[in-house]
Amino acid sequence: MSHEATDEAAVRALAQDYYDTMVAADEAGIRRVFDSRAPVVGHFQGQLLWQDLDAFIAETCDFVGKHGKEESRIERVELHGDTAYAVVGGRYAELWFEDQLAMVKIDGNWRVVAKTFWVKPMT
Repeated sequence: MSHEATDEAAVRALAQDYYDTMVAADEAGIRRVFDSRAPVVGHFQGQLLWQDLDAFIAETCDFVGKHGKEESRIERVELHGDTAYAVVGGRYAELWFEDQLAMVKIDGNWRVVAKTFWVKPMT
């Protein structure tokens, strides 16, 4: 497997791990996926939400078990050297979210350094 294919596989695995740990409110898992300085930013219920990682983890605890059918899909992955971008669509809090994950390879491991999101209208 080429270096780029290995990195793409690692980014895709991290994107899936992100969704799985988020819906399970797995604090240790979320901290493994994210850099501790990563912001989480987007609009939710008409309000601009700008959270640090601790606030995001607390939110996941509030919503655990309240997602409806848990489902996700990795909609896009782009690699640019030691940076990557992944778009993850998934059900969270009974809504469909599109999460954009900015990633950087740090000490040989991919980590999410920022998350933006938006709630897609349900059709």
